[in-house]
Amino acid sequence: MSLPRKWLGDYPPMIWILAAGSFLNIAGLSFVWPLTTVYIHDYLGRPMTTAGVVLLFHSGGAALGQLAGGWLYDRIGARPVMLSGLFASALLTGVLGFYESWPLYIGVMIGFGFTASLIGPAINALVARAWPGGERRAFNFVYVATNIGVAVGTALGGFVAERSFAMAFLFASLTFLLFALFVIFAIREGRERTAEALSTAATTESAAAREEGEGALPWMPLASLFVAYLTLWLIYVQWQSQVSVYMRDHGHSLASYSVLWTMNGLLIFVGQPLLALTLRFVKRSASQIALGTILYAGAFGMLLTGTDYGIFVTSMVILTFGEMLVWPAIPAAIARLSPPSRRGTLQGLIMSGATFGRMLGPLLGGLLYDNAGFATMITVMTAGLAIPLIAIGLYARTPRAD
Repeated sequence: MSLPRKWLGDYPPMIWILAAGSFLNIAGLSFVWPLTTVYIHDYLGRPMTTAGVVLLFHSGGAALGQLAGGWLYDRIGARPVMLSGLFASALLTGVLGFYESWPLYIGVMIGFGFTASLIGPAINALVARAWPGGERRAFNFVYVATNIGVAVGTALGGFVAERSFAMAFLFASLTFLLFALFVIFAIREGRERTAEALSTAATTESAAAREEGEGALPWMPLASLFVAYLTLWLIYVQWQSQVSVYMRDHGHSLASYSVLWTMNGLLIFVGQPLLALTLRFVKRSASQIALGTILYAGAFGMLLTGTDYGIFVTSMVILTFGEMLVWPAIPAAIARLSPPSRRGTLQGLIMSGATFGRMLGPLLGGLLYDNAGFATMITVMTAGLAIPLIAIGLYARTPRAD
């Protein structure tokens, strides 16, 4: 027991605070995002392509929210950005809990995409700032807490939505309000940096500006990571959109689908020793991302072998270990590439890449699903994983790659 206590004790207090906040945030989101396609297709009676279009506009709002959230973080700080996003998200999801209307749903989902996405860049920038030099461990710790939130949120959300989608939206609204209270009482901007750290950062920024110019950024590795992140999310999101409907079409309940995401969150938590062992041998972030991408290919290929529930369980297990390698590595790599004055902006930029993937993924997947079938859709997506592998290969060749 002394080893886990020692390991946990290594983390700065701000990382614990941000991890707890991320847990609350994703728990609220998990009442909404896993059920969106099913709600549109099964409950509102719209075709899959229409669901993809709605998610396209929702993700467009989210991409704008992430870019705005990162830009605002660099100018006004974390708390105003986070509180604005949380209170607005609580209001919008609360509206869906009381009113059922197709035009209203479209408008609310676009607005909700923007407001909910203001929060993420601020959290990531705070994580990077709270533990200089420990970015990979810091982002992984918050990632684990986030996925425990996924496990809790999807477990509750699936069962609540089976009884009432309105209640699921109201639970999400309540969770955002709880997170807003958490931000008010637990997150203080002054905790992130001491006066000495601020002075050091200012000196570093001034020197960098003199030597390179404020706009001198490592665009080649940034662009490579952006393309990889976008493509990986475009493919990953099929599990959140098309696979849910495919399972329902083959007799699996919404609750059984939600259980898979609960298992995803639990595996991320209990699989940390295996991840730590893997990282002892796969130390470079480029290698970690490449290995995770290969596991994604195995997970999606598994879906072509049958429709038994065990197939979906096995695919989810492989997918989970792939994402454990990929998702913390990319924002950590961005944090190491970012000058202090651009930390929020670049975290917002890379997060918008993920959102563009989530924006295009349901639309492309829905078109393929409706016109060519599930097997063709999965085959195309699996082949598409060659794109992030090439992008990561380019990133690994740049001098700033780690």
